[in-house]
This record gives sequence, structure tokens and C-alpha cells, in this order.
Amino acid sequence: MKVLLIEDNRDISRNIKRYLELDAWVVEIAFDGQTGLDMALSGDHDIILLDGMLPVLDGFEVCKKVHENKNIPIIMITARDELSQRITGLESGADDYLVKPFDLKELETRMFVVLRRSQKEAFKEIVHGNIVINLQKRTILKDGEPVHIPLKEFLILEYLITHEKVAVSRADIIEHVWGGESLFESDKLDVYISNLRKKLSPEMIETIKGYGYIFSSSKI
Repeated sequence: MKVLLIEDNRDISRNIKRYLELDAWVVEIAFDGQTGLDMALSGDHDIILLDGMLPVLDGFEVCKKVHENKNIPIIMITARDELSQRITGLESGADDYLVKPFDLKELETRMFVVLRRSQKEAFKEIVHGNIVINLQKRTILKDGEPVHIPLKEFLILEYLITHEKVAVSRADIIEHVWGGESLFESDKLDVYISNLRKKLSPEMIETIKGYGYIFSSSKI
């Protein structure tokens, strides 16, 4: 995942960058609002961490301009805790708001939450052929009729859809659905994948031998 960090405090920027890179995030930094805006509009970042008070161009203005031009999740980071500032940030298009000082683990957790939320919105409804999948309502229609699947199966399908056209490992799916890996859960995963193929389409989930699965809506 690629992160754009727009923060003029170099110590804070360095600490955030160092922490996130330990978990394999790719972090780019801008130290003023205008540079950050230019990088945001021209780049391919997955999420933006944006300080509210920046030189050259105010962070709230940066947030507004990014929101007007691109659909990128934004977490505002600021030293101000006044309600009016939080409202301003959210009205500018921010997806979340974090007040300094904060724990870096909390920051990363919020990043994952915001990303999952944005991915669900991006894949809110998938329509291909005779199948309609709505992730937010957790409903599936086939030929106009509801398809009832257990929660675990839907969670697997949801995870594959939000990683469309990306090979997802068995371990990642098990961690997402069950919260851990075991031989028993690995066996259950095979059964759930088989059930999904039978209920929806046998070609929608491709097996990557020795690794996991890949979902492609174009195959539905």
C-alpha cells in the first residue's frame, strides 16, 4: 500500500514513515500543503495522512481540493482538538480525524479501517450477467432471486472482491475470516470456496495453485 504523508514537522514525519515502513507500507512525504496537493493529484496513493496546519497551503484546503478531484481516503492529523476543527476536517472530505499526540499503532489501525471502508464503497455493487452482489447490504441476487449464503462464505467473497484481480493467499483469507490459521480452518476454506462456485459461478474464483485464489468480476 502506498501512503502520502503531508506533514511539516520533520520529526513526526520521520517517525511515522519509519513505523509504517516496518509493516511494508510505501511512504512518500510532503512538507507543505501545495507540494502535498500536487503529489496527491499526480500520484497513485492508496491513502493520505494530512496535517491540518501546513505552510503554503492549509491542510483543510488541501483535503477539499483532493476530495474534489480524486477518490482517495484521507485521515486528518492535527494538534487541535476543538469540535469546530474536527467538523471542518470532515466537511472538507476527510474520512477520519486523529489528534496529536497519538499512538502509531492506533494510526495504522485507523488506516486499515478507512481503507476497508473505502474498498467496500468502491465495490458497493457488482453487476455481471445474471448476478448482482451488494457488499454493503450483504445481498446476492441471481436471476433476480436472492442467493442465501452463510456469513463465513460472504466474508470470504467480500475479501476476494475487495482485492479483485489480485492473488490472495489462503493464509490471508483465513486470518481475515477466522482470525488465525489452522489445518481445520484451511480444510473449511476449501469447502466454502467450492460452495461459492456452485451457488454463483464456477469461473468467478480462480485457484492459484500452492498459494490461494483470485477473483475477477469479468468472469461472472
